Amino acid sequence: MRKILLPPVLLLLCVLAIIGTKYIGTPTYWHGGEWDIVGYSLIGLGILLPVWGARVFKKHETNIIPYKSPDSMVTEGPFKFSRNPMYLGMLMVLIGAATLVGTKLGLIFPVIFFCIANWWYIPFEEMKMQKVFGAKFDEYKADVRRWV
Repeated sequence: MRKILLPPVLLLLCVLAIIGTKYIGTPTYWHGGEWDIVGYSLIGLGILLPVWGARVFKKHETNIIPYKSPDSMVTEGPFKFSRNPMYLGMLMVLIGAATLVGTKLGLIFPVIFFCIANWWYIPFEEMKMQKVFGAKFDEYKADVRRWV
């Protein structure tokens, strides 16, 4: 992975694109009531998960920048149930935003984010983890799933 597009920048672009679908004449299919509760809940949880992960990274004094080498292997907090809680949180934010906007076209952007994260960002990061931590990372991969 190059330093060109950090995951939070991709997240922001996807959120803007989701919002944009509402203003290009795309029909709204669901909106209000329970859909708003679902959307706001997903966004809230999606923000909390990366914040929690970042705090755990800070506690372990490891970097959070994806293209830098890892300083330590973190397996506590949200990393107990997901190897990538920050990406999971960002995906939840996008699904929540798409739910709030209510357009079918808006649903494509969480899918795009998932594909880029799953097949571009995460493999690059896991390759670095493998090089630095070897068998210890293999054990962690065997115990904890990539997403949930």
